[in-house]
Amino acid sequence: MATGFAVIVRSTSHDNVAGSIGGACLVMVGLTLAILIFVRRWVCDTRDERRILAATQREAQAERTRYIAAQAGLTNESGRMNREMAAERARVTATLKVEREAMQADFEGTRAKECAEAFRTGAEMERAGVFKKRQQPLRGNLLTFPKQQPEAPEPERTREHGVVGP
Repeated sequence: MATGFAVIVRSTSHDNVAGSIGGACLVMVGLTLAILIFVRRWVCDTRDERRILAATQREAQAERTRYIAAQAGLTNESGRMNREMAAERARVTATLKVEREAMQADFEGTRAKECAEAFRTGAEMERAGVFKKRQQPLRGNLLTFPKQQPEAPEPERTREHGVVGP
């Protein structure tokens, strides 16, 4: 660009029009190169983007690490709870077994007593004659007169749906 200005100044002082035009062309080429270099640096300058990308990658890695740690903690907690539940089930099963055996022994102890008491009650009832057939008291044989006989009661009629009765 400086060369183009120098050519223009020298050509104008010697009245050389072609040299002035050549100098102007050199100035334009210099300006074009300067603009292209500036635009290239402006377009290709990725320092800020690289810095932002690096920060984002660090945040993503930290989040990934937190996620893996949380997942490991969840797995450990799940395993601990499974172990605790298995131990609780075993404890409850053992307790139920002991209680069931105690109830069975208590039942066997009271069963003999209840059977003996029931047998004694049955024997006392038998001695008292509770189980003997009861006989109907004998009725006297009365003479019946046909006109004085009570009428047999009419059988009661059932009242069902659709049956008309008195």
